[in-house]
Amino acid sequence: MNFKAKLIEFVIKSDLMPEGIRWKVCANGVGRLFNDVFKIIERDQRQDITKLMYEWGIADADRVIEALKAERDLHGCAIAVIGMNQIFGIKSHIQRESSEEVIVHATECLWKDLKDWTPEVCSSISAYDVGLVAGINKDVRQFFTKRRSMGDNVCELVLKKS
Repeated sequence: MNFKAKLIEFVIKSDLMPEGIRWKVCANGVGRLFNDVFKIIERDQRQDITKLMYEWGIADADRVIEALKAERDLHGCAIAVIGMNQIFGIKSHIQRESSEEVIVHATECLWKDLKDWTPEVCSSISAYDVGLVAGINKDVRQFFTKRRSMGDNVCELVLKKS
């Protein structure tokens, strides 16, 4: 056994695996599980799982805002989405911001290149973000103008005051 293998074994036996690696593996697993479940359930049940994701977003809104110390305004909605994206291995940032609109770009996603990851699966799981924003501020509308799962180079989420 070479030095690198011994070091890795020591890290594992000593429970010293870096949190970043743990989270990346877990987040990737969440996406794989969601994708697989989405594929094996009937079409009408897919609507149910999308609704469930939306409801989870609403249910998490207060805790997310509190944890991030964000406001319940347009900017706070964007920060909440970006924060939750980071947890699930999605790199995103505010591309443009005004008093009436915030545009968030997601540039990397652990899930996009999963086998059989489709726009339908992507849309279903992103219902969580829709619910999150609705739970934070019901007067903020949101929509995607670009999706990486549709071949775009970024996912573009637009948040607007209604």
